Amino acid sequence: MRILLAAAACSALQPTVLVTDGLAPCGLERLAERGAKIVELDGSLQEALSTADGVIVRSATTLTATLIEQAPKLRCIGRAGVGLDNIDLEAAAQRKIPVVTSAGASTRAVSELCMAHLLQCARGLIQADRAVSTGAFKAFKGQAASSAHELGGKKLGILGFGRIAREIAWLGVAFGMDVAAHSPSLDADEAYESGVLFADSPQALFARSTHVVLSCPLNDATRNLVNRDLIESMPSEECGRHLVNVARGGVAVETDIAACLNEGLLTSYATDVFEEEPCVASPLFGLEGFSATPHIGAATREAQDAVSLMVVDRVMDELAGD
Repeated sequence: MRILLAAAACSALQPTVLVTDGLAPCGLERLAERGAKIVELDGSLQEALSTADGVIVRSATTLTATLIEQAPKLRCIGRAGVGLDNIDLEAAAQRKIPVVTSAGASTRAVSELCMAHLLQCARGLIQADRAVSTGAFKAFKGQAASSAHELGGKKLGILGFGRIAREIAWLGVAFGMDVAAHSPSLDADEAYESGVLFADSPQALFARSTHVVLSCPLNDATRNLVNRDLIESMPSEECGRHLVNVARGGVAVETDIAACLNEGLLTSYATDVFEEEPCVASPLFGLEGFSATPHIGAATREAQDAVSLMVVDRVMDELAGD
């Protein structure tokens, strides 16, 4: 373990905060300013947790019930990000350990990447780049004129309606899309006030949408929710059927997605997430209509600074009893 001592003198009251997956430099500086003894993980997670008062993780670290139970001093868990599927929340609750996130800090970054994926589905930007570099300039230009489409006027469905989904909805409206959303927590009145149409089920959402964005948490209700049946229910229109995943890989059944791409039931699938990460092999790789990014939704300078500062302040507030 690499230990960074705060400028303040060490004392029995100085909390030890374990950082497992890194933070932006400003986040580490904030930890030091607030009097933490910072431990950056470079060995055994279990051993490092045994002396930690607080821990800050990203998606690369999984905090199991066993790890939480074997961390006797642990008083706060911080998630630099928003997804909590890598933390055993029940085990934390049993120990009365608060779990805090940096919800909202990466909203703009993720929603902008989502729009980039939607534009890729509509215009084939990756394929266009390859065509130019391989001498197919004229051929692709002719093909694009008959296969590419505009986002304006198309029906966008958003599965989920948290902060990121709301931002995506706003951007979709700005592009001139006809936006609908479904979430268990969303009702028709709130949807109307948010400027989107209300879909009362995932089935209703897919049945009216040519473009669907997945922006929901991964839980028992959403795991493997998006399957062949939902994709087949999407309307068959000239622009095709397009799916973008900025939620979690486990929300969509990747084998079903691959089969639908192969059979022409799905025109494109663009994703920032996979069921297993890092993803080194997938039935999706190499398929026409498939494109991906390596879970970089929050990977902007602005978002990383905001995420780091927010989670640090929330963890330190909990440890200080504020």
